[in-house]
Amino acid sequence: MLVGICTAPSIASASTPYVSANVGVGFAGNSNATTNGVTTNDVLTFKRGMPFSGAFGLKSDEFRIELALGCQKYDLDQYKADLVHLTAAPSGNEVEYYSSMINAYYDYAIANSNIKPYVMGGVGAVYIDSDGPDLQAYNQTKFAWQLGFGVGVKASKNIVVDLGYRYFKPTSYTVTDLTFDTTKFSASTSNILLGLRYDF
Repeated sequence: MLVGICTAPSIASASTPYVSANVGVGFAGNSNATTNGVTTNDVLTFKRGMPFSGAFGLKSDEFRIELALGCQKYDLDQYKADLVHLTAAPSGNEVEYYSSMINAYYDYAIANSNIKPYVMGGVGAVYIDSDGPDLQAYNQTKFAWQLGFGVGVKASKNIVVDLGYRYFKPTSYTVTDLTFDTTKFSASTSNILLGLRYDF
């Protein structure tokens, strides 16, 4: 990721613009809760979500850099109201992540092939909104980073089909009124994404 960001000026000077869109299946990691310095593991568990994102970027040879906007939504599945036992959560409790990320990619070219594996990383901001009858929170903007890998397959002169994995990690967010004191919750997601990229 650092190499991609450092080479951004050269990408901009001799580059091809592109747009892309991705959708897939998301798995939110169990959230740990920290109250008054004491951490309890796996206090919140979530159902699967459907993340999606769109991006505008520049590519030059094996490097790409982009600005991506994304949305992820996860319904609460179970929670430890007493910090000990998991209880099924009523419908309407959810956490949403709206992200703005700067991502850098390194595409590895395979000779005489339309297939390009890649690695990527990104940093940015995420707006976290958790809501519901048992999950009340402040709307917060936090720092976030992500790492990923995947493969792009050139389907035509301008279109690339992308299959990739992303690990997305915001900093902890604060929740109140979950039958205990104001608490910081950890957050992370793992996403498998299918996308299309159009190179101009």
